[in-house]
Amino acid sequence: MISECGSETSRLAGELLELQGRWSETEAMLTAVKDSHSVKVSKLEVTIGELERDLGKTASSLLKEKKARKAKSSEISAFLGSLECIRNRDLALATIEGGMAVVQSFESETPPILEAEEARLSGCKGDLAVADGDFDLILADLKSACFLSTCSEGPEGKDPVLGGDAAPGLDEATGEEGA
Repeated sequence: MISECGSETSRLAGELLELQGRWSETEAMLTAVKDSHSVKVSKLEVTIGELERDLGKTASSLLKEKKARKAKSSEISAFLGSLECIRNRDLALATIEGGMAVVQSFESETPPILEAEEARLSGCKGDLAVADGDFDLILADLKSACFLSTCSEGPEGKDPVLGGDAAPGLDEATGEEGA
C-alpha cells in the first residue's frame, strides 16, 4: 500500500507539474491578451479623443456657420426691405410723374375752339395780304369773318370775359353807326 501510495503520489506530482506548466502558459497567454487589450484600449481612447475633438470643432464650426447664415439672412432681409421701400418710392414717383405728364399734355393741348379760331384768323391774315391795300375790301372781310361774330355775341361796350369796358365796336370805330 505504501508503494501504491508512492506511485499515486508520483503520478499526482507529475500531473501537478503538468498543470503548473499549463497554468504558466495560460497565465502568459492571459497576460499577452491583457497587454493586447491595453494597447487596443489606448488606441481606442486616442481615437475617441480625436473624434471628440473633431466633433467639438464640427459643432463649433456648425454654430459659427449658423450664426453667419443668420447674419446673412438678416442682411438679406434688410436689403429686401430697402428694395421694397425703393420700389414703393419709385411707384409713387411714377404716379406723380404720370400725373404731371397728364397735366403737361393738357397744358400743351390747344382746345379745339382755339384751334378753329386760330385757323380762321390765319385765313383772315391771308385774305388781308391778298387784298393788297384795298381798304374797303379789307374792312368788309374783317366785318364778315373775324370780328363781328365775337363782338356781336356779347353786350357792346362790355368785355364779356372781364366784365369791364371793351373796345368800341367795329361800326363805331369806322363811323358807320346806324347807317
